Amino acid sequence: MTKNVTTVKILDSNYKIACRAEEAEAVEQAALFLDERLREIKEGSDLDEKKTAIITALNISNEYLKSLSNSQVNSVDSPSLDTLIKEVQSQLKSLSFSD
Repeated sequence: MTKNVTTVKILDSNYKIACRAEEAEAVEQAALFLDERLREIKEGSDLDEKKTAIITALNISNEYLKSLSNSQVNSVDSPSLDTLIKEVQSQLKSLSFSD
């Protein structure tokens, strides 16, 4: 499994994301989704990019957890949640925010 570098644009900034070649399209779709959500939050407020990203991540996480509880037997699979949290943290660390 070789790594591929996919460039995505989020809030008018380009980011290079390392992923498997077969995941490139999914990464691009995720970036489009994230960009739309970030713009929704940013348009309705005067928040800086860092706060906008945190509020957006919180909203997406909340929606994700609600969908899990709706589709499963009201129990969150801790290993899956831990994996998601680590991935979000990793992606946030890779972003550079300008204050």
